[in-house]
Amino acid sequence: MNLSPVPSMSFATNPLQNRENSLSKKSAFTLLEILLVIVIITVVAGVAISQLDIIGTADSARRDATAIEIQQLSSVVQRYYLDVGSLPPNLEALVTNPGATNWRGPYRRTMPTDAWGNPFTYSASGRDFEIRSDANGSEGGPISSNDFR
Repeated sequence: MNLSPVPSMSFATNPLQNRENSLSKKSAFTLLEILLVIVIITVVAGVAISQLDIIGTADSARRDATAIEIQQLSSVVQRYYLDVGSLPPNLEALVTNPGATNWRGPYRRTMPTDAWGNPFTYSASGRDFEIRSDANGSEGGPISSNDFR
């Protein structure tokens, strides 16, 4: 009987050793590849943001909101005129009675402001009035109640 040793084969008997060997052989991203992806994402984001025109859209929305507020105020001033028989001396007269007879207000709960938070300018002469906002110097200039008549 031949008791010669069996040639040894190098098999890893520990499954964790096999896993560690396979993990060390996997390739990872290089710093250059990561930087390249960051640059591409930055360029794409820059192009997308420039196309959104966020500032111009917000300014346009404020102008629209201010125009709507002026139109509503014009209706309230006309209602005041129908009740009292004269135009209010100022916009505060829509909130508190200025001493006018037949005043059925308050016509507004608070003093109105434009979409930028600035008070409106009001002027009245006879039966004509104007409510105006400087629109915070935005493109398109001031907004006036005369724009809607």
